[in-house]
Amino acid sequence: MIYLDHNATTPVLPEVVEEMESAMKDFWGNPSSTHAMGRKAYGKLEKAREQLAQILGANAKEIFFTSGGTEADNLAIAGISKIFPECEICVSAIEHPAIYEAAHALESNGYTINDIPVDTNGIIKLDSLQSLLTDKTKLVSVMLVNNEIGTIQPIEKISLLLKNKKIVFHTDAVQAFGKISVDVKKLGVDSLSISSHKIYGPKGCGAFYLKHGIKIFPQTFGGNQERGIRTGTENLPAILGFVKAAELAIAKINSEHDRLKSLSELLFNEISAKIENIILNGDVENKIPGTLNICFPAAETESLIASLDQDGICVSGGSACSSGSISASRTLLSIGRRKVDAVCAIRFSLGNKTTKEEIVKTVEVLAKAVSRIRSVNR
Repeated sequence: MIYLDHNATTPVLPEVVEEMESAMKDFWGNPSSTHAMGRKAYGKLEKAREQLAQILGANAKEIFFTSGGTEADNLAIAGISKIFPECEICVSAIEHPAIYEAAHALESNGYTINDIPVDTNGIIKLDSLQSLLTDKTKLVSVMLVNNEIGTIQPIEKISLLLKNKKIVFHTDAVQAFGKISVDVKKLGVDSLSISSHKIYGPKGCGAFYLKHGIKIFPQTFGGNQERGIRTGTENLPAILGFVKAAELAIAKINSEHDRLKSLSELLFNEISAKIENIILNGDVENKIPGTLNICFPAAETESLIASLDQDGICVSGGSACSSGSISASRTLLSIGRRKVDAVCAIRFSLGNKTTKEEIVKTVEVLAKAVSRIRSVNR
């Protein structure tokens, strides 16, 4: 099998499995318990919090563990907005559904949600954001890296634009963390979301950064875990696995960046040489390595995915959260793609085991599939 859907999820590293198994054997106590087993688990939990905080350039008290990126994103939108009843919120037009839908769900409660447009490369329009800001704007959310096209947003510039405006600035860094440097102080953000299973860690675990002094309304109740921000007994094995995966990713971030960039270029060059009439989606340079989104006009996404799958090649049409949907990607429509082309897009996301041979094999199968499907649609 050739797996080219790492933006959807990643296999768990052996070192991470080992870390989790050790936790389940030796640190199974409840971190909230005051007895010896509880204190032992609590010590490991807080050590993991410190390790993750150091990676993010944050203080350990600013890190809250969650069940994943979606919960962290929802916590940011719902939790922060509740501090400012019926305020205005700005989100980019290409946000992940965990942000976009959470924000627009607030409209029924009297909030005004403004979508920030992006250019044809998927880069947010700073002048448009500037024009949307009012005295009622209290929250802005722009993802660091788009999960479908890999575009990197100018988060630091946005932070400067919002400086001294008393606006909370959140970024979804789920697709960025472990692939490019993510430092909350350098980025200038007030809150940030990351996830474990995107970096070869376990599913069901993520983290939420909240800058000291920023108020938030909890979305879960019934305990004092995570200092009351996210209640419920912490999943210590998953948390320790997550932090182990984060440390491993950071240790190889530069070498993996270069390797994936080279493989991405090979993939695009092979596709360009063997398949006519393609459309590259996203910024050519300002993107994370390993993500390539291409439209194959007249060859529908669903048919291409099914055809590749029959040959043991795993790809997606965009966000895995939208699998099964035949509607055009909001991200692709936002960057100006026609609907007829947007429903013919494939996202290739490479990973730590991807090889040149797999790239060449994939394009061979893809070229035949595109040709076959287009001939049927003529």
